[in-house]
Amino acid sequence: MAQGDVLRYGGNALAGDFGRSGAGLALTLPPLLFIDVHPVVGAVLGAMALLFAVFLVRTIERRATAVRVDDDGVSVTGFRTRRIRWADVTGLDLAYYSTRRDRTNGWMQLTLRGPGGRLKVESTLDGFDGLVERAAAAAQARGLVLSETAMENLGALGVAYRPPSADGPPAGSAFTA
Repeated sequence: MAQGDVLRYGGNALAGDFGRSGAGLALTLPPLLFIDVHPVVGAVLGAMALLFAVFLVRTIERRATAVRVDDDGVSVTGFRTRRIRWADVTGLDLAYYSTRRDRTNGWMQLTLRGPGGRLKVESTLDGFDGLVERAAAAAQARGLVLSETAMENLGALGVAYRPPSADGPPAGSAFTA
């Protein structure tokens, strides 16, 4: 990953989400708008339409999102802007969400925490693996203790992470107490 890289959610990754939200709205809105439905059926269809609409807005937000990675940190711009400097990382979590019982399909979500809050990105982001490597290096330099799940998921991506020793952060760390 080069300095100043701008990462985006790819069109292929989002095309399915746009299709699913559009199909859901196409199936739930017409009966509500053009047919006199029973109030219970209307409530169910309305709730489903709202769910698909929220999913559509979330997909539009990801399409507008740009993640800039540089030597100083990572920033996410889109509907909201957040920035975390590598030297200020206070937490890292890497979660895997499976869509199947056998855990063969799914996605990962990286959560970084810092003084200004947190930022989250999903593995459908182009360049996700490189971002995870940079984030893990920053967490390593800060001497952060990660959850066992985060450590396993880093390993699944081929990212090495040494837990800090009981004596404190590793030698040469940017972490200061």
